[in-house]
Amino acid sequence: MNIGRRSFLGLAAATGAAGCLSKPTPAGAVGGKDENLTVFVTDIHVSGLPDAFPKPCERLARFVDEVLAMNPRPARVVSLGDLAYLHGLPEDYAKSKPILKKLEDAGIELAFAMGNHDRRSAFKEAWPEYVAKSPVPGRIVNIISLGTADLVVLDGLQGSDERARTDMGPGQAKLFPDVFAWCKKELPKRERPFFVCAHWPVQEFTYPVKGKAKTSDLAQWLGRNAPQCKGYIYGHLHRWRPEWIHLGWKSSQTLRTLCLPSNGLWGDIGYATFRTSADRAVCALELRDFYFPREPETAARPAAWKVKVEETRGQCVTFLYDRGEPLG
Repeated sequence: MNIGRRSFLGLAAATGAAGCLSKPTPAGAVGGKDENLTVFVTDIHVSGLPDAFPKPCERLARFVDEVLAMNPRPARVVSLGDLAYLHGLPEDYAKSKPILKKLEDAGIELAFAMGNHDRRSAFKEAWPEYVAKSPVPGRIVNIISLGTADLVVLDGLQGSDERARTDMGPGQAKLFPDVFAWCKKELPKRERPFFVCAHWPVQEFTYPVKGKAKTSDLAQWLGRNAPQCKGYIYGHLHRWRPEWIHLGWKSSQTLRTLCLPSNGLWGDIGYATFRTSADRAVCALELRDFYFPREPETAARPAAWKVKVEETRGQCVTFLYDRGEPLG
């Protein structure tokens, strides 16, 4: 079943993909902004080089046009990393900024996470105000209000910004000690529901267990120490993939995670809308295409790609604020 953007943002029917609960558009929001509506986009991969592959830039421009055409418009757009093409060059951010700036000029808040192809120093040249917001110096960390919930943006980009221009950056994430120390200080005491997001899967954020020769992952820590954490959202894998992470055999509690499609480069192509309400948040997929590993001419496209898009488009994932009993 294909649930389009208008039906999801307005008075959508509840007959779509499993778990998609429709909500009417809030009173007074038509023609303006909806504080409970966020748009997630990730893996934009725009290059600013003269001989660059142009499709990611074209898709970004189309994405911005679609967001500006929403009624009501979202209060914010959150990019979950890999804004740059492959190497995190200043030219990449200079190319994408005028396009994204249209959202900011329309009064839509922007937020960014770092991906493995990004460089903090080059990103800072283009968007210094977004680096200045971080409570962890030298990292891109932030807390953003989503209406009835909050979003915690984490930074896992390791490696040096001094890498060669042709270096694509480290693929793996790192849970830095300063970022983890901030999490331990801030997240357990939060009283509002919140979601954690970063570019990478939560399983890549690990930390050493004190006094033991092993590590644990961030999902387990969140389950035991941050009861208001209601889910984890990420990119990197270029696919729409919901998943339940079981947080232990002594509890039925789980942490729901969701991987989002790339907007610009291979795999599932699109973005997602994210609506918060009194007791849940619903993320709806806006899938536009699929291709791998590169986009062929129309006549050469496998029939299976069209089937995949038709089967996947319009799916929704529901994050309930009540996750079950606390972990022991």
